[in-house]
Amino acid sequence: MTQSYFLGSSSGNGFFSCFSQLTPKIEGQYTYIIKGGPGTGKSSLMKKIAEEMEKRDIECERIFCSSDPDSLDGIIFPSLRVSIADGTSPHTLDPEYPGATGEIINLGDCWDKQKIYENREKIIELTDKNKSCHQRCRRFIESAFSIYGDGEKICRESVDKERLMRYASRVASRYFKKPSGRIGLEKTRLLDAITPKGYYFLSDTVNGMCDTTIVFEDDFGVAASMLIKELRSYALASGFSVISSPFIGNEKQLRHIIIKELALGFFTCDKLCEPDIIASKTVNLRRFYSAGELSLHRARLQFSKKASKELMNEAVCALRMAKDIHDELEACYIGAMDFRKHEKIAAELIDRIWKSEWWTEE
Repeated sequence: MTQSYFLGSSSGNGFFSCFSQLTPKIEGQYTYIIKGGPGTGKSSLMKKIAEEMEKRDIECERIFCSSDPDSLDGIIFPSLRVSIADGTSPHTLDPEYPGATGEIINLGDCWDKQKIYENREKIIELTDKNKSCHQRCRRFIESAFSIYGDGEKICRESVDKERLMRYASRVASRYFKKPSGRIGLEKTRLLDAITPKGYYFLSDTVNGMCDTTIVFEDDFGVAASMLIKELRSYALASGFSVISSPFIGNEKQLRHIIIKELALGFFTCDKLCEPDIIASKTVNLRRFYSAGELSLHRARLQFSKKASKELMNEAVCALRMAKDIHDELEACYIGAMDFRKHEKIAAELIDRIWKSEWWTEE
């Protein structure tokens, strides 16, 4: 089964990154970090390796790029304890222990340096334009989340936490067993991101992993975040592994979780980012707020919803412009690439990963 995630997204605090997940500090893990300019085939290299490993029945997690959801930023082979990552900006990576836990694969070795140099003026111009578009995007996103945060603050002060926690306990008793003394494992993956295609939710991953999908409808996601965080704790205490998807507006908040062993997922649907999910059950969390408090601030809440949505739409427009410029920039490098060398690197990597000394078949 193919699993797809994001590990980064433009956010209100710059680039929201979970890319450290690709270089875990666990004995036996090994990471190949790919360097090279746009158009040097980083994504196509990873796609080729992923497809080859899947032909050999190796489970693969594909990490998509939020700036271009058709491209890969990384791939993870959990059973082999090997990952491959795009180590270029904005998620720059380097091996913490070069040669021991990872190494750099330089696709710049495949390009004709003279051709790159001849195109230097265009490359510099397009690179600066692309950077400017991303900066504009992040200003809009920062403004969107700031205004949205005003609504969140009102909701946070209005939520009935005790009642919400009692509900969490009832939900947990239905789906999870009692604490076993063994704490489950947790990994962080993003199921959604802000992209040139708009708010993008990886529904195929959810549909492939979950038989039961519980969606919490919550205008500003405050009660949903508290509830999902509590359910995560119950699941881990019951010994289940959890895939946690944080909120890109605030990394301390949880937005979605999946409990793979139970084919069960809990998801947030708010007014800023509405995921495309076929819900087994939908629960409106409005009853966990003080109706009187929300009524007092109705105008502010409506403004927060509308203004943040419009600002997010402008951010997406800026991302689309950045993507168009990036496509032009790629063309400058593609024409200078020796793809025979590229294919050789791919073949060598496939062979090394398959015969890797960092894993042993059980």
